[in-house]
Amino acid sequence: MPNTWEEALMQFRWPMNFADFKDAHWFPGWFSFDISIGDRCQTMKFEAHFREHAQEDLEVWLEVVFWKLYAIRFAANRTTLAVAKHFYDNAISEDSLWLACEHYINEPSIATFDRFRRRFGFRQQVIAVAATFPAFIAPTSYPMVDTRIAKWVAKFMHAHNKVDLSCPQLTKPRFSGKGVLMMTDYPFMRDWTRWCIHTARKLTKLTPRNWRARDVEMAVFCAYGNKGDPHPTLHLNELCN
Repeated sequence: MPNTWEEALMQFRWPMNFADFKDAHWFPGWFSFDISIGDRCQTMKFEAHFREHAQEDLEVWLEVVFWKLYAIRFAANRTTLAVAKHFYDNAISEDSLWLACEHYINEPSIATFDRFRRRFGFRQQVIAVAATFPAFIAPTSYPMVDTRIAKWVAKFMHAHNKVDLSCPQLTKPRFSGKGVLMMTDYPFMRDWTRWCIHTARKLTKLTPRNWRARDVEMAVFCAYGNKGDPHPTLHLNELCN
C-alpha cells in the first residue's frame, strides 16, 4: 500500500477497454480512446478528450458513462445504452448537458445538481455517474464520488476532522455499504467536495505538485484499496501541519 499522498496518486489505476462496450458499433468513431493503463496521466488525457468534445459530440458523454461504470460490466453496457436512448428519445443535446453541468459547477446546490442529473433519465435517484461530469469539466474544484469513497469517509472522517478543525468537516454518507449513492447522500457529496478542495490546497503547499480536488479523490481511491486497509500515514501525518 502507498505510504504518502504522492505515492497514492502515482499508483492510481483505472484501466479499461472501450472494446468491451458491446454496442460500440452504434457509435462509429467513438469508444476507442486508449485507457489501457489507466494511470493519472492517461486518465487526465481522457478528461481533456471529454472537455474537447463535450459541447459538440453527444457520444463523448456516453463514453464517460461507460468509463465510470466499467468495473460492473453488465451495468456499464446496459446503462450506457439506456442513457443513449434517453438522450435521443428526448432530444437531450450535448450543449444542454454542458450548460446544466456548468450551472451546477458555478452555483452548486442540491437543486442545480438534480436538474443536471435528471437529464440522464436514470430510473433511480443515483448520483455517482452524474457527479463524474463536474469532476471532468472542473477537476480543480470537483472530485468524483462513489461507494469506495463513501466507505473511506465513513471509516476515517472523525480522525480527519480532528486533525484540522479549520478544514471543512467530512460528514457521514447515508450509504450504509449496500446499494449505491442516492440523492439523499447529496450533503455527504457536498462536504466531500469542500474537503477535497481544502486538502488539495494543503497538499499543494506541502508537496511539489499542484493538487486538484480530483487528485485528492484519486489518492483516496487508490489508498483505500479493495479491502479498505489503508496505511495510516496517508490519511493523517502529512495533513497535521
